[in-house]
Amino acid sequence: MNFLAHAYFADGDAERIVGQFCGDFVRGSDLSAYSAGIQRGIRMHRQIDAFTDKHAAVLGVRPLFVPPLRRLAGVVTDVVYDHCLAIAWEDYSNRDFNLYIEQVNDALLAHKHDMPVRMQGFIDFMIKHQVLKANSDFAGVEVTLQRLSARSKVFEPLARGATVAQANMEALQSSFDAFFPELRAYVNELNKAH
Repeated sequence: MNFLAHAYFADGDAERIVGQFCGDFVRGSDLSAYSAGIQRGIRMHRQIDAFTDKHAAVLGVRPLFVPPLRRLAGVVTDVVYDHCLAIAWEDYSNRDFNLYIEQVNDALLAHKHDMPVRMQGFIDFMIKHQVLKANSDFAGVEVTLQRLSARSKVFEPLARGATVAQANMEALQSSFDAFFPELRAYVNELNKAH
């Protein structure tokens, strides 16, 4: 899952929002530099990613992406799934989409000093370009994948990711519809166990 889904699973808790975003920027098991709430968000981010990467519905769409894009199929799928969540937000949340995005942005800005330095610049960029809000339009998927493709030679195939995703949107949507309720149930169990 990408940033919108991780923000969704923080359930409005500011520190867990920050932790969910830190999950892609913090390495290792020593999280002692972070508050308990941020640690919980980081751990949840990692558990969500592990669950996602092994799920049959996610693995089932991998063959839609031919080499060299196949090795990056998970990245494309994560971005597309955020789009699927954004367009069906009201089916999964009783919070207003735009207000929740503002709440997420406010939490990130309020806790910016708690983040790794390289994450701080990304957060500024994400808020300035309204990346989370852009998920509600497929054009946001295209922009995200284009930006990622420019990061390195390894990511260059992502430049074609949106075209392939759009051609297979029905299968990707079906995959999301099968997967996301099971991810929600999994996260609910994690929250109960905490």
